Amino acid sequence: MSNAIMIQNHTWKLLFLIAIWHLSTSLEVIVAYEDLNSDVLNEDSIFCLTGTFNNLVDWHKCKISNISMCYEEFQGSLIILDLSRDLDVQYSISQLCKAHFLTHLVFQDNLHYIDDWTYSVITSKLDQIEAFLAVLNHFKWKQGAVFIDKKNWYERERMSQFSSDFNFLTVEEYSDVEQLVNRLIFKLGATLYYIITDSEDSLQIQNFLKAAKLLTIGNGIILNQRSGYLCDSDGLLIITDSGQEASSSSEEYYLNSAISTISYILSNISKENALDIISALQLKFKNHYNEGNFSIINIQNGERVIVGSIINKSLTINKNLSFPGESSAIPKSTKKVINLSINAGSSNPDSSPASPGLILGSKGVYIVKDKINEGSSSLLSNFQLDFFNYDCGATVFNSTFAMNCLKKDMDKLGVAYMSSGMSNIAIGILGLFKQLNWTFPVVGSTNSDVSLNSTDKYPMYTRVSISTSYSASLTAVLLRAMGWEKAAILTQNNSYGQQIAYYINQGATLADLEIINPKSSWFIPPNLDRESVKNYTYMIQEIIDSQARLLILSLQFPMYNYIYEMFYDLGMRKGDIMIFAAAPDSLTSVGYNDTFRSKRLEIAVPMIELDPSSWVGNVGKDIKSRFISTYNEAPNSFACQYADGAYLIAYALDYMINRGQDYTNPYKLDSAIRNQQFQGCTGRVSIEKGSNDRIVDALDIAVNKLSSNDTVIIDYIGKYMPYSTQVLKYTTPMIYPDGSTIKPSDLRNENNKCPFSDKLVRTFTKGRGLLFGICFTIAFITFAITVFIWRKWWNISVEPLAKKEEISIQDFIVGLTIAVEIFQYAAMGPDFSLISPAVSNVSDAFSLNLEDFMKLKNGVFWIVADLVFAGIGLWIVLCLVVLLRLDEKWHFIPIFRYLSILADYAMPILGNLCFIPFVSICLDIFICDQSIGENFTDSFLSKDCYYFCWKDEHLAYAIISFIALLLYEPSAVFCRPLWQELQPILHVKAVPLFLMIKTIVQVTLIVMNKTVKRAQDITHGVLFIIVMVIYILFIFKFKPYNYGRFSWWQGVSLAGVAWLALISVIGLILRDDYTPLLIILIIGWLIIAIIGFYIQRKKYPSLLFKQKDKDTSTLFRFAFTFGKSSRAHLTKIAPSDSKKASH
Repeated sequence: MSNAIMIQNHTWKLLFLIAIWHLSTSLEVIVAYEDLNSDVLNEDSIFCLTGTFNNLVDWHKCKISNISMCYEEFQGSLIILDLSRDLDVQYSISQLCKAHFLTHLVFQDNLHYIDDWTYSVITSKLDQIEAFLAVLNHFKWKQGAVFIDKKNWYERERMSQFSSDFNFLTVEEYSDVEQLVNRLIFKLGATLYYIITDSEDSLQIQNFLKAAKLLTIGNGIILNQRSGYLCDSDGLLIITDSGQEASSSSEEYYLNSAISTISYILSNISKENALDIISALQLKFKNHYNEGNFSIINIQNGERVIVGSIINKSLTINKNLSFPGESSAIPKSTKKVINLSINAGSSNPDSSPASPGLILGSKGVYIVKDKINEGSSSLLSNFQLDFFNYDCGATVFNSTFAMNCLKKDMDKLGVAYMSSGMSNIAIGILGLFKQLNWTFPVVGSTNSDVSLNSTDKYPMYTRVSISTSYSASLTAVLLRAMGWEKAAILTQNNSYGQQIAYYINQGATLADLEIINPKSSWFIPPNLDRESVKNYTYMIQEIIDSQARLLILSLQFPMYNYIYEMFYDLGMRKGDIMIFAAAPDSLTSVGYNDTFRSKRLEIAVPMIELDPSSWVGNVGKDIKSRFISTYNEAPNSFACQYADGAYLIAYALDYMINRGQDYTNPYKLDSAIRNQQFQGCTGRVSIEKGSNDRIVDALDIAVNKLSSNDTVIIDYIGKYMPYSTQVLKYTTPMIYPDGSTIKPSDLRNENNKCPFSDKLVRTFTKGRGLLFGICFTIAFITFAITVFIWRKWWNISVEPLAKKEEISIQDFIVGLTIAVEIFQYAAMGPDFSLISPAVSNVSDAFSLNLEDFMKLKNGVFWIVADLVFAGIGLWIVLCLVVLLRLDEKWHFIPIFRYLSILADYAMPILGNLCFIPFVSICLDIFICDQSIGENFTDSFLSKDCYYFCWKDEHLAYAIISFIALLLYEPSAVFCRPLWQELQPILHVKAVPLFLMIKTIVQVTLIVMNKTVKRAQDITHGVLFIIVMVIYILFIFKFKPYNYGRFSWWQGVSLAGVAWLALISVIGLILRDDYTPLLIILIIGWLIIAIIGFYIQRKKYPSLLFKQKDKDTSTLFRFAFTFGKSSRAHLTKIAPSDSKKASH
């Protein structure tokens, strides 16, 4: 009897029932159950209850084999009532019953592998799970979280067959139920929960779901028989066996099942025959398994209400249902929805227009939402995002209007809110939130007000946009980097505008940018309409009178459009005023389609704006592509910022959900937002510690322009990286209002001070065509005369220098010519000033390319032109003296003797060194490719806008220039070889053919420089390289000088020029960081020099020597034989000679 104390209470009830049954019938019963003291379940752990009709119940412990012995003591039928849980024990008893034809009743459903001699008193697993699935099918629930025991593998398998979208959570795999709910349910985003566990685990799961606010409107929960005993939460659905609706525990369930079974047996026994009992059980349980009758219980107001039934797998609901949150709506089988909100409407309290740019940009939020909801992002894979749009003010804030708007839909704010892109709206709404004591994170997308960066004032606010203080202070630095030195400013007369002006002025002081309009025209009242803004015409006139071409403008839409129209009405036209927009939403808004559109386009296209980087990396490209395909229009940069605002919230939610944190807690969500760092549409997004602002690495330089279909679009031409070694990086050249890439002057009349308005100037195609015609005519004439002269007079060779000779001053001049021509050729090539300004200036100086070396405007140009004509005149005189031997014929006239002496030294300079600058300046007189009208006489000289072309003085100069070229070029061609033939002490001579070819090459390069380079700089660079390569190959093949070293270094030096041209063309194409190109240029030059010296040493011995007392030879060796150091050679000069040389 001592063992009986360890039997559970429900077993006492059952045994008491069996004892009554035993005493009232002739049936004998043996009860088998496990020893609760035993840790190991085996065949020895069986208690057998035996008894006789006349004796009390006797308890004793026996082995299963003893059942046979017990059986022999009984008279009549015997039933084994098996309460054991161990399957091996059940199986052993089953085999014993089979051998002795005994009836075996069990309290578990293991019939899928136990033979027909064993019967269960409870409903089969098959019927239970089919009833469960009948409910799911009725409500069309095919996803959700399934809490299940490890032993319920059959239920798991069958549910997986029903739907592949269930997430099974095995309770034994987690240390506690709270961990299971917090770490997994939050992460799964499930809205429907199915519990198939023991009642104790089920109660814990329910409690934690309620604590985590996961049993609210939109959620559904179903429990099976054994998990639904301890339920009191409204909205729960419980599936129970018919007749077991009142069972409140598994013990009671088993007891009721046993009572039902025993009652059935007692009512159906006709005689004491075991086979009859078995037959009755077979009939009962086979029918029972096929019937599968269940009841549906719904917890309503704390009561268990039977609302339906399942008969033969068919569900019938006959009463109203209640779901969690006191909702009668059937929850949908979808991903859990996280509700958010955004203010992206178009309504204003005063009916003023909204900002079209912000309306377009706010669509970026919905691109991110759709991307997450469709599963294309790794974020929130088990959730859906939903944004409710609050239309509480688009550009104008009104407290009453906004308050009513918020209160009307206060239940739809969600867990986070995205503020309006307008700072005034954002600040006003934040104030209302504080007034209403509403606390949740707020994320800004395009807000820029300085005050919003304060965590003390706005502790729950963050933004992915750039603050006014940051962008305004960088404005001046950017403009200086772009080459601007002066500008005007206009902003609104409120706290926001004063912030803009303060930070721009602060940056201007640091960057040395001068703000030149008077402060009386800095601030204009905000929110003016088209008519009232005209009251401030005097301010616009002051800006115009300041002569500033660049205006830094910071106004709100649509007021800045009215300002553009005023500039137009006051006489400004394209290029007179250039706008730098220091406020968002400016670039495309000028294209708003109304009757004033053409005025705005005249003034505000192109317009420059500094924007956060947009469409960065794969994320940016994907957002842009989705935007275009979704809305069938191109997005603006705001869309990228709005997208990153949505991403910032999504990343924070994903971060919290993966860690099982409560994202409905506003403070925890705000903290998560501030700690996110990700690659977004605008680049790397992260929030600065101790601030509400994002950390900005780079900004885009944006310019608006007209597309082919006359719409205003944005072109991103480069990046501004204030913390990089290369601050400004262009990806495409800036196209200014005149269509060129050359920055206009800071002041409208700064450079030319022309007698007409800049707005009248346009490219004169006819003038450019005439320039091409004149240049090519001069070139053709020169080529023809050169060929004639060579064939007629100079088709001769020169004797090679075979022995050492003492160097003469004439030899020095020839060497000097080779050195100077290096820079002259380089100056005729592509522009390399951005790669090496110093080399460019030296090249311009040596080549007399004075329009690049110094400003040859207006009167200065004519002084240079007069000097060139004088030089050509002197050249002609010297040629006549030499050709006609006037110094011999008229030797009695001293002037001719002096001219003869002068010719020995001046002719190689005037005819060789000055050839390129003389021809270049003469051709400049024909550059009349800009005009203020349609006629040739409306065009003006590029070098002096006071001279209109093809009339009056210009026509006279053009005739003189043409004649000068016709005289100078042929005479230079003829006299170059003549001069060297007349020099008895000249040892280094050029082959006449080379001198002819050099003339043709020089004229070709000059003509290309004056024509092709003005129209297509890259094409010019390519042609220049081709000409130079052909020229170099000719030099190396035909050896132009009779002295090997001079021939060699002529080719080597031109190879250096060709290398410079190649690097310059690459720079023009890339328009990128020029530092690497400069390094490559220098490395190439070093390689060319090393090869030059090496081959000179191997193949070209020195044949010129000097007398030690002659300064000339010392200088020559220093300049052209590349002595070891200047110091070593200069020390060889005698003190008295040093003074002479210095003089």
